[in-house]
Amino acid sequence: MRKPFVRAAFWASALFASVACSSDHATIHLKVDGASEAIVVRIEGDHSIPWDTIAIANGQLNLNLPLDSTLQTFYFLLFDTGGSLRLGIQPGDNIEGNVDARNPMTEYNVQGSILSEQLLALYRPVLRSSHLLDSLDGYRQEHHSDSTITALAREQRHFELLEARYFTHREEVQAIMAQDSSNLSNVFGFFQQVGQVPLFRPSTDLDLMQTYSAALIKAYPSHPLAQIFAQETERLAMGATSTEIR
Repeated sequence: MRKPFVRAAFWASALFASVACSSDHATIHLKVDGASEAIVVRIEGDHSIPWDTIAIANGQLNLNLPLDSTLQTFYFLLFDTGGSLRLGIQPGDNIEGNVDARNPMTEYNVQGSILSEQLLALYRPVLRSSHLLDSLDGYRQEHHSDSTITALAREQRHFELLEARYFTHREEVQAIMAQDSSNLSNVFGFFQQVGQVPLFRPSTDLDLMQTYSAALIKAYPSHPLAQIFAQETERLAMGATSTEIR
């Protein structure tokens, strides 16, 4: 089964390394199906650091997650089945939900956290696109002995389906982000992919990135995630300007 294709590596390192921990916590209560253990990974600086390994007893995962001094902190939960999900927390968050962790294509629902609910909304288009990709891959494998003509016709149909899904996925993500343009979780949406194709490209979407960058910096001028996104957007803009000059 294909892993979700969100490009998380860059933004898994988006929080500044020197951020100090505060005494604030968020509480997490998740019903988890299929997994017996979860590694909780905290996003810090240019790397992710395992925070703890938690046993899932009787299908229930309960923990308190500390916030850093930004008071908006992101974590990964990595299950022993290969499933995973991302949480964003703020002071007072009381997150409850259900997780199907039986395979890497993790399906879940959460409520009680603005950041985590936005992350979930942005993840759902990823899940739909991943299911389509897996379905097409499965069909291709089942019909590997097709004639060349039949295979070419099949690949053309698959391309058209993927192209349609790509643009739908993109529209879904933009609609979700537009509902709360200053939500820090939106940064993760800009680096999603459908297969190997980026959802947003600097060559065509720089204006959109600049709009969201400005909204995030205005709302959270000192938050490292907003700062890094603004810096990356500025770098891309400077690169585009240099290209135009040449």
